[in-house]
Amino acid sequence: MNNEGHFRDSELEATLQDALDNGHRVWVVGDVHGFHRTMEALVEQLALTPEDWVVFLGDLIDRGPDSHGVVAAVKAHPRMTSVLGNHEAMMLEHFHAHRLATNDMDVRLWWQNGGSTTVFSYERAHRQPDGEEDEAAMYATVDDHLQWLESLPTHIVLDAWRLVHAGYDPNQNLDEQSHDEYLWIRNPFHRAEVPVDGQRTVVFGHTPTVSLPGHSPADWGKVWSSPVTLEDGRSAALGLDTCVYHRQNGPKVLTAYDLQTGSVVQQARIER
Repeated sequence: MNNEGHFRDSELEATLQDALDNGHRVWVVGDVHGFHRTMEALVEQLALTPEDWVVFLGDLIDRGPDSHGVVAAVKAHPRMTSVLGNHEAMMLEHFHAHRLATNDMDVRLWWQNGGSTTVFSYERAHRQPDGEEDEAAMYATVDDHLQWLESLPTHIVLDAWRLVHAGYDPNQNLDEQSHDEYLWIRNPFHRAEVPVDGQRTVVFGHTPTVSLPGHSPADWGKVWSSPVTLEDGRSAALGLDTCVYHRQNGPKVLTAYDLQTGSVVQQARIER
């Protein structure tokens, strides 16, 4: 798979663009990482109307205590969707009984990067009143959630925006990007000296904004804007992973950005 179109959902893009064209809000939310209660509180702040949308930038899962709850909530909501993140890609590859049993290096890498909390959250959600885990029911839910995750686009392209988990390689044509760029890229994209798309701002997650160029520990919890600008004067890129999961000193917040108005809403982490 190496062409841009394969990773997009044209029907979803048309729906989101229609919402914007008709004055409705499309909120973009940074990496949730399993903090379900925090996500719910943030969404409540958005005061959604029936015509508004919420688009998550991937990494719904891992690290926080309730990845199961996050995936279930986003999947069930008629006006919520997500792009695929690198943590979802790891879950798709490894959250299978036969894969977990191998405990090979790739499985251990996911486990150590938050996969363990994801698996435990699915186990808890399928624990019977007597405390026994209903493994068959759990894997039925896992399979259902994996099918949904596999259907997610890796990026969304609108008239004035690109929504993607990690970013784009500025040294490659936009129609020649791969999963690796959409899900994993960091420095080459962050330090691009010209826009990757002269007409569209790229809104992305993946990298905590505190570590993006020009930010320092004084900038924990702040949205990042690229100093590079588009022809219309807007920033070429906006980083929304304000890092709800970190254990350092500094704000632990989840961020939503309104594509319609440019307003930002944040929610401090609720879970300990």
